[in-house]
Amino acid sequence: MFSQEGLRTLNSPTGFRHFNLSEITRAINDGAGCPSCFLIARSIEEKMDAKWPGDTSLTFRNRQAVDKAGNVVCPPFHVLEGFFTPDVDNIVMRVFPYAKKDDPMARLIPRRPFKRDVKTQKVLSKAKQHYEGCKRAHRACKFARDTVLPSRVLDVGTSANPSLRLFINDAEQHGEYLALSYCWGGDQKVLLRRRTLTEMSTQDGIQEDTLQQSVRDAVKVTRMLGFRYLWVDAFCIIQDCKKDQQKEIGRMATIYKNAAITIAAGTAQRAKDGFLKQAGAYLPDERVVVNGATGKGTVYLRSGPYEPKHTLDKRGWVLQEYMLSSRLLIFSEYELLWQCKELELQSVVGGDEALEYLQPLEGLPWTSFKEDNAGLYGHDDGEKLYLWKTVVEQYTRRLLTNADDRLDALRGITRELEVLWEDSNYFGLWEKWFVELLAWYKPKGAGTKEEESQRSDRAPSWSWASLSRQVMYTERFIKKDAKVKGWDTLGTRSPRHVLLHCRMLNADDVGQDEIDEDGDFISGGCDEFPDLHEEAFRDEVKERETQVLFLGVVMRNFRELGIGLVVIHVGNGFYQRVGLAQFEDIIAWEGVEHQEIKLK
Repeated sequence: MFSQEGLRTLNSPTGFRHFNLSEITRAINDGAGCPSCFLIARSIEEKMDAKWPGDTSLTFRNRQAVDKAGNVVCPPFHVLEGFFTPDVDNIVMRVFPYAKKDDPMARLIPRRPFKRDVKTQKVLSKAKQHYEGCKRAHRACKFARDTVLPSRVLDVGTSANPSLRLFINDAEQHGEYLALSYCWGGDQKVLLRRRTLTEMSTQDGIQEDTLQQSVRDAVKVTRMLGFRYLWVDAFCIIQDCKKDQQKEIGRMATIYKNAAITIAAGTAQRAKDGFLKQAGAYLPDERVVVNGATGKGTVYLRSGPYEPKHTLDKRGWVLQEYMLSSRLLIFSEYELLWQCKELELQSVVGGDEALEYLQPLEGLPWTSFKEDNAGLYGHDDGEKLYLWKTVVEQYTRRLLTNADDRLDALRGITRELEVLWEDSNYFGLWEKWFVELLAWYKPKGAGTKEEESQRSDRAPSWSWASLSRQVMYTERFIKKDAKVKGWDTLGTRSPRHVLLHCRMLNADDVGQDEIDEDGDFISGGCDEFPDLHEEAFRDEVKERETQVLFLGVVMRNFRELGIGLVVIHVGNGFYQRVGLAQFEDIIAWEGVEHQEIKLK
């Protein structure tokens, strides 16, 4: 396609005929296809509404333009549009070619390696326009119940008269403020402590040159955007006061919801790195070497949206900051990005050169935080349950500097939903769907980084928060077999536990492998998913007998599959979870009586 003849054909009325489905598949399988073949095949496969019709050929042509006189002209190769012959008006994919400045192909391909400065006043003024337009017109983004400032914010002064101090909002003063979402990445040089509270709140009480670079960058951006107040956790929560930490963490939902904009330090791995410096320029991974008239050149090809690679997206605390913020200004790898509840992730500057972006998190149906719109969090229990399972699965893939923050880093979301859903959350599980939410498990083959070597006592064994890494959920239950009879979540007189009305069997009795007359495997017995890795699991179980506690039934591949907890008796009438069980032989449970089990 990028030979001299191919380029001429791309500008012809008929376009360049590429392979049909069987030809492109054969070329890829034989190793004869060029990188553009792989790009095309992957793009068509991922585009759900573009099914390859039969063996129709895929044709490409250069996007044409019309001059002032109305004549069709062929510009440089900026965008190549693909369609299935002869349906020329139905574009199924677009390919964006790039060439480096000094490459022989640069005279034909105008798109260059891409990078835009994120810290100029021009770019930030454009971001302020996005904010003003959003504030004026986006109904779904008006989350703030009021404009009262948080209990503490940084007062950054103005660009003309910069100053920096901690403002303590004793009188519930109103005002607009920004919030910073960033990675600490280790100990901070300067923090708010009990002994520094008074000093930091005096005029010019904080020396800007003592701050970590990401905080300094956020102060600079706040001034350039024309705001005076900035909320940063390291300076607005007393870091050596547990009581203040708990109080302010409980307010984080309100803090991020009510912020005019959340500044997301997307690329900074640590607070000392800063986020206003950009490393390199964007070039697609797919490349084609071309023998041109003036020498050998290289064309880089992109099709479809680009998913940013933000260190921030791997951090546990950031998930709730992302979900609770009404507006995000993201300092990304190659340009400044904007996202709000009515606009998906996009370039602040825009234009033909801008990348199309894929949001790094799965879209969730959260469009309002007002109590009278609680239904927008899910119109029925199925949507709400799916939403929460998705939150947990995404959250547990993320990293926490302190593993004991496992529940705290999600508390802003849970407290908000407790009000909206009129429900209670116990260690990450909702009362309304408690039995089904017990059915989390450690995915097999997730890699050594996801292996668990010990269980924490920060939560009962039945909570995913008792582990420190990724968990997954089963499909939705079609039948429940267990019921909750009560909770003791305080653990004052007895261990924290839930009282279940359920059936229980010895693990060895839960289904048997079925083999047909030819010796082929038909169906399995009990497939166990231990919470801890091999040796740690053996140490947890010791010599004790494992039981399976029947939770309910899911439908998988048109067959019913039983789901249960693998538990052990730990004394004094209490049981402890050690894993999840899946079994096909539900008949084995016939005749087994329900009993009350205390699960700690």
